[in-house]
Amino acid sequence: MSVILVVIGFILLVAGHQGSWLYVGGVTFLVGSLLADQFNIVHSEIDMIIFSFTSGVLGALLCAYLRKFMVTLGALISGGYICYFLPGALGWETGWINWVIVLLVGLAFAVMTFIWGALPLILVSTLLGATLIIQNMSIASVGPIGMFIVLAIFGLVAQWVLWHYSKPDTE
Repeated sequence: MSVILVVIGFILLVAGHQGSWLYVGGVTFLVGSLLADQFNIVHSEIDMIIFSFTSGVLGALLCAYLRKFMVTLGALISGGYICYFLPGALGWETGWINWVIVLLVGLAFAVMTFIWGALPLILVSTLLGATLIIQNMSIASVGPIGMFIVLAIFGLVAQWVLWHYSKPDTE
């Protein structure tokens, strides 16, 4: 499952803004894996992959019909996920994290994405992709903070270039 999450993280890191259905599908895949893990819905690794994949496909299909709502909901979930898991992945103190802070950060990302569209979506998808990668992959010579900084800069530059030089999907 870690390899799949790294691949999804890289896709979100590079192309989160360009394909909103891909972004929402990746976020709902992540939600499916978290729900399956937390509530013991599945009992084997392959069942978890199938459950998460099904969640991702349903999210991507819903995005085709409810694009603005699903992207905003994806930003809410992504912001909360980043707030909850990024400090721990970077090795920072996590005692300050509670559900109120996670909800407020998620709401802030959702409101910014709803109002301004492209730039907050680029930021949240880059941060989510980098978080997924550093959570599930490590390079011995590079610490998690250095790896996060490199991935975040790479993702922001890649999505900025794609935003300016190609046509993203629109409503």
